[in-house]
Amino acid sequence: MKSKPEDSDQINQFYQWIRGYLADLSRSAEGELSHAINFGFWEDGCKNLFDAEMAFFELVLDMLSPLKQGDHGVEIGCGIGGYAVRLLEQSPVQLTCYDLLEEHLNLTRQFAETKSVADRLRTIQGNSMEMNNFSDNSLDFIYCVESSFHYDEKQKFFNEVQRVLKPGATFVYADISCEDVSKITFKSGNHFSAKSELDAYIKNANLDIVEHRDIGGQVYRPLQEYTEYFNDELLDEPAGSSKAKVGKYWDLVLNNYTKLFNKGLMGYQVYKVRKPA
Repeated sequence: MKSKPEDSDQINQFYQWIRGYLADLSRSAEGELSHAINFGFWEDGCKNLFDAEMAFFELVLDMLSPLKQGDHGVEIGCGIGGYAVRLLEQSPVQLTCYDLLEEHLNLTRQFAETKSVADRLRTIQGNSMEMNNFSDNSLDFIYCVESSFHYDEKQKFFNEVQRVLKPGATFVYADISCEDVSKITFKSGNHFSAKSELDAYIKNANLDIVEHRDIGGQVYRPLQEYTEYFNDELLDEPAGSSKAKVGKYWDLVLNNYTKLFNKGLMGYQVYKVRKPA
């Protein structure tokens, strides 16, 4: 992400505005919070966003596996810690959460403490294109889920990932792709890339693609349909209320994304990448 204060403030204000809505949207049927902020992977059987986010976590964890005792990895753009804490619960590793927003890191630490995994968690506030906290060839794994669309210099980001990974180490990358950004209605603070551009960033960083999936068909339409169902009650709120505004905003965003996906202009790319040994 950009490191300029005004950009950090803009992103922080956006998440402050939408975080409560996303928390409610991603509750399980039993009311459990996911502590995740992403679109999810809507496999067959997913009944809500919580299920889809957990399916996405399992996909990421499977691509990272095997993780072993003593491995040290990084989640770049950790959000509020849902995936980081679950990974620490399931794997005997050390994990650093790297995020531009201190508020996200605070929430991640709090969640880790409630799950008794905070002793294996470190948090660093920083710019993903300048990962100066990590030395060359020092990390066993990295993953980044639905964060890089905020980054304005993605080649620098992929170059930094390559620099800090150990030879033979794995990087799992997942994010929105768009073939024509002029068709996106809500562009403020977003820097979407085409799939071909992502391929080029990876290649230019001297990283090898081990596995690739475009899961757009299991993201946009099912999330849009679930969100419309969820928003029915919100949109009954007074027109000027914050809940109604957020619900209306999210309806517009997801309708735009789904239409672009249907036209073949939007995808959701997931890569398992490896640094050459």
